[in-house]
Amino acid sequence: MKKTLLTGLLALAGLTAQAQLPAGSMAPDFTLTDINGVSHNLQSYLDDGKTVMIDVSATWCGPCWGLHEKHVMSDLYYSYGPGGSDEMVILFIEGDGSTTMADLNGETAASQGNWIANTPYPIIDDASLNTPYQVGGFPTMYRICSDGTAYNMPNLSNTTTATILPQILECNALTGLENHGKVYKGEVNLCEATGASDFGIEIKNYGTNAITSAQVSLMDGETVVATQDFSGNLAAYATGSVEFTDVTLDTSIDYTVQLTQINGEAPALPESSLNTNGVEIGLAGQADNNFIAVLVHTDNYAGEISWDIKDADGNVVANGGPYEAGTDDQWGGGGPDANTTKMHLVSIPEGTAECFTVNMYDSFNDGWQYGSTTHGLEVISNDVTVFSSIVSNFGGELSHQNAFKTNGVLSNNQLETSTFSVYPNPSNGVFNFSTEETVAVTVMDLTGKVVFTAEEINNGDTMNLSALQKGMYIAKISGASAERTEKLVIK
Repeated sequence: MKKTLLTGLLALAGLTAQAQLPAGSMAPDFTLTDINGVSHNLQSYLDDGKTVMIDVSATWCGPCWGLHEKHVMSDLYYSYGPGGSDEMVILFIEGDGSTTMADLNGETAASQGNWIANTPYPIIDDASLNTPYQVGGFPTMYRICSDGTAYNMPNLSNTTTATILPQILECNALTGLENHGKVYKGEVNLCEATGASDFGIEIKNYGTNAITSAQVSLMDGETVVATQDFSGNLAAYATGSVEFTDVTLDTSIDYTVQLTQINGEAPALPESSLNTNGVEIGLAGQADNNFIAVLVHTDNYAGEISWDIKDADGNVVANGGPYEAGTDDQWGGGGPDANTTKMHLVSIPEGTAECFTVNMYDSFNDGWQYGSTTHGLEVISNDVTVFSSIVSNFGGELSHQNAFKTNGVLSNNQLETSTFSVYPNPSNGVFNFSTEETVAVTVMDLTGKVVFTAEEINNGDTMNLSALQKGMYIAKISGASAERTEKLVIK
């Protein structure tokens, strides 16, 4: 796996590295309370014949986050935990005693991400297991058999659900469920508040048998709006897609999707929440005119990143990337375009008033996810964000249908080039104005922060931005009768 974060165990700060519990040792008993106030006693679970998995991690730990993002524990929870056959207990233990809820929510710079979102199993913020379980580094994972014996799970950098399950089955035989799956949330954007659109949803197999057919219904309350069938061959933990086409939707209605049949039968747990999920319906952002700015927030591998904007007929009206690759590693990491913002000013042809699709690409098929900055793409119109997509590992392509729409006007009474200019551009920070009317100027950096304003600028006046850092800025110039947007470069 390229650029993997799972390069080895991170040493636990302030704790001397120790050997793990010897294989087959009796697991020290514990009673711990999770972040929702629920108590968990190991011996009680063992008395019920459960296999118990504990994942001791830290929110700042890169290898821990890499393992967490593989969703191995979630897979086990939905198959054999309370979300499935209820033969297993999975516990996430935050092993750094200084961790806060803000860290767990991914709200601090030190945290690797939001550990709580989409985590169905209990999260316990308690470092008291570090000593009895000889936790010498993060992540540390144990399987505890129903007879109380504990076994450290090795090679976590290569762990997948498929590789870990045989080790777990060495403890106790697990029955699992047949015809058991999950339907994921649907997402769709409409060009207007009501209209026909296409959208896809995913189903995932958490059962012990393959899913060769399934039926998913789009629901408005108790009313079936549309039904689509899946056919294929989904092995355990594989995902497949179901496409709804030309379905009329209304942004005022709360739709759901329901997994109603698996292999011609009702799902194993008909009342389970796994069989029902919502449909998130968005509305295309309205640009003030056809002059937009596209901000691309790159990750550490800018040479893999590209994007385009397509009209309703699939024609490309704007595109960018790939950007300059670096030399930090064999995959082109780093470089001047890594972990930065690239800005593109785009003029969509005048008279084009329609919705546009934004497509994001990664040539290595692992999305935009590496580096400490936020990764994604924004479309700005007159200083207002009309489309934004913050991303991580989306694979090779992510498409946003009906991302934004224009009104067909190139700009709002745009100042003509013949009556206005700012020069030199690029410059060392001092810009001169040639204008036939008095104008006001607002200068913003690429995050949208206003860094300079000036009123009453006349022909021959200058603007000194030399105190700003080198780079690209956006200037909004407004006169009594018109306005325009300029890209300024300080070299």
